[in-house]
Amino acid sequence: MTDRTGSRAAGSGRSLKTAAEALAALRFLGAAPTGVTAEELGVEIGKSAATARYLLNTLCQEGYALREGHAGTYRLCDAPPWGDAWGGLLGGPATAPDDVPDDDVAQIVDLDEARDALRPMHREDDPVSRYELPESLADAVTELYWRTRQRSYLARWDGDATVIVDARGHQGLARIPDLRERIPVAQAHALAVTKALAATTAEIEQLLLAQTDRTAFTATTITTSPGLARELARVRRDGVAIDREEFAEGFCCVGAPIVAPDGRVAASIAVSSPARRFAQDSAALTDAVRDVAATAMREWRARALATGTVDRPRPDQHGPTGSGPPGRR
Repeated sequence: MTDRTGSRAAGSGRSLKTAAEALAALRFLGAAPTGVTAEELGVEIGKSAATARYLLNTLCQEGYALREGHAGTYRLCDAPPWGDAWGGLLGGPATAPDDVPDDDVAQIVDLDEARDALRPMHREDDPVSRYELPESLADAVTELYWRTRQRSYLARWDGDATVIVDARGHQGLARIPDLRERIPVAQAHALAVTKALAATTAEIEQLLLAQTDRTAFTATTITTSPGLARELARVRRDGVAIDREEFAEGFCCVGAPIVAPDGRVAASIAVSSPARRFAQDSAALTDAVRDVAATAMREWRARALATGTVDRPRPDQHGPTGSGPPGRR
């Protein structure tokens, strides 16, 4: 394994490890024009394949890399998001003047954003976020995007927040304003992708209902505890979560939980849409989310059964009342 994260001379100041890993991934991608897999990157930077996959997916979401269809390989975009040539940033032949210091090149990466977006997303001490999500869920996000041609997301719970670990979209497709990769509890009551997790996971639901001062992001945001409890009960009944301009005016979302083979909720998948499109196609968008989630869960369980890796659900993980569908753990 090449120690690419430490290849530059260390300075006297503090460094951000996750930013170094992001730069190492960019250099590794730049040296592999035919693409790399998450497993190969994981070996290169000394991380698990799942962590490497989240890092690559974040680079794709931010416009630095592309995922090659269903092949499972990633490569650099033809040009970086700012539009100029890559130049000597990735360790290839330098095209910048010799007197440009390395620090000026490194500033291309937003370190604060990299810290939030690329931090480790798997906690062994958290039963809700203990899963290594399979590669097939990335394919499910792609499938949802192609079926709807709207921005699609995969999210999971990470200790104290919801993290968007994968997303699909195309240039010019509107983004939800102020939506970050890491969604704090203070925003979770207003988004379908988080409500799908909360409604089917007792620990997260209790955390949301314990909040006493919920922000009204728009006129339709649910801010009362009784109202939120009714909304989460509706999500359990219908199998999907919907937010109708609750987080940002002009945007609606539909989300559904992804249940792992052992019966516990591991993630959620969602699609966002301009409100005008949602008003016309809400049924089709909802059906697409339901279908893609159901297919992803069925395929995950089939693989787990074939490999003998299915665990039995733990009785102590049921919700407070023991009610709700099998996904409520």
